[in-house]
Amino acid sequence: MRFLITILFALPAALSAQTFPNEIWHEGKAVLLEGDTLSGWIKYDMDKDIVQHRYSTEGTITTVTPRSLAFFEIFDKTANQYRQFYVLPYNVRANYKAPIIFELVFQGKALTLLNREKVEYQVTSYPYAVSGTYSRLVLVFTHYFLWPDGHIEEFSGNKKDLLWKMKKKSSQMKKFLKVNRIKTDRRSDLVKAVSYYNSLFEKPETRSN
Repeated sequence: MRFLITILFALPAALSAQTFPNEIWHEGKAVLLEGDTLSGWIKYDMDKDIVQHRYSTEGTITTVTPRSLAFFEIFDKTANQYRQFYVLPYNVRANYKAPIIFELVFQGKALTLLNREKVEYQVTSYPYAVSGTYSRLVLVFTHYFLWPDGHIEEFSGNKKDLLWKMKKKSSQMKKFLKVNRIKTDRRSDLVKAVSYYNSLFEKPETRSN
């Protein structure tokens, strides 16, 4: 019982120990609209839509906003992969577009999948804890679809929403989602769906005589 109580009291500290993207420096580069390239160490914050750069681990920090930034790339050691981010115009409210940062998840000719991250408070219940519930910060992902004409739409994560956005190939997509048991709120499955959707627009190769 004493061991259980110790764990429950330790829960708030453990939950608050998560490290978020705006706290991590990555090796990478940022390309400005003017064409200059800033190589070195990159840190980004999608909540504030800013990117910070420094040439060395202890160098002077320069802050770049989307209005002067075109693209940046990092090697994320936490995920062991390269990640690419682009600044694109988006309708932040009716009849007003602003440049904001999106991560490129999957690029296709018919449809491209993008992502944005946001740190939010989440309430979690622990029945045996002293206070019952705890609030903690969590990293929330929201996916977007980029169409060939440059239009960007937020994706709700809902299967019906996905089929509506892919209505040009709705019958094929319904079958694909069912056969492959795709969960549209899971990124790995969403990438599979977007990849398959793009493949439906590829022209078959013709054999030359």
